[in-house]
Amino acid sequence: MKNKFTILLITLMSTLLLAACGGNDDKAADKDAKNNEEQPTEQAQAEEVDPKKVVVKVNGEEIKGEEYNTMMQQTSMMMMQFGQGTDPEAIKEQTLNSLIEQKLLSQEVANKGYKASEQEVEDYLAEIKASYESEEKFEEALKSSPLTIDTLKKQIADELALEKYLEKEVGKTEVTDEQIQEYYDQAKAQNDAQLKELSEEEKKQQQPFPELADVKEDIKGQLEQQETSKKLQAIVEDLKEKGEIEKLI
Repeated sequence: MKNKFTILLITLMSTLLLAACGGNDDKAADKDAKNNEEQPTEQAQAEEVDPKKVVVKVNGEEIKGEEYNTMMQQTSMMMMQFGQGTDPEAIKEQTLNSLIEQKLLSQEVANKGYKASEQEVEDYLAEIKASYESEEKFEEALKSSPLTIDTLKKQIADELALEKYLEKEVGKTEVTDEQIQEYYDQAKAQNDAQLKELSEEEKKQQQPFPELADVKEDIKGQLEQQETSKKLQAIVEDLKEKGEIEKLI
């Protein structure tokens, strides 16, 4: 799948979550699904709200419980995966913040005239489906996620529109060879330090640290993503300061 840098940013994470369950490692996906089934009580701690209830207003635009519930499930899954616990108040607060930031960005993007065509959305969706062994596997993954095909398409449309906005309004982040070298050196130093803690037998089982030439483009992409994320967060904070936000739950 294309390396769409905005996927790594703060709001539209469910598209990545669904895509990651695809052809990369079906066994891992099955294991994650099993783990989620084994922990129903933990996820159940975060309560859903009435789908028709207005949970927050952003510049006069209402966000209702239906959207909150979907985002809440995604937030719960992400927090559990990253070991951040399942405290219901923390999940609620993070869910509201994600909805607010997503809405502020979508308003900003729309006000600037950026949008994705139906064909672009379908093409992106086809990329996600192509990462699965079959259409049936994709449908199974979709059913096990908090998304429907309609909400997935909406988030893809938002994602692509945001990407266009960033390309035009923020521009491409330039990364120097010096930055890449520094990142590589730090990673290698950390790897060497970890190796010192291992036994000789454990060291034999470790993969050799890659040469810079083999990972240079990957490092460059990661650094570009990090810088873009910082710029986007600054935009969001500015929109928060200027916007009218009213939490109703």
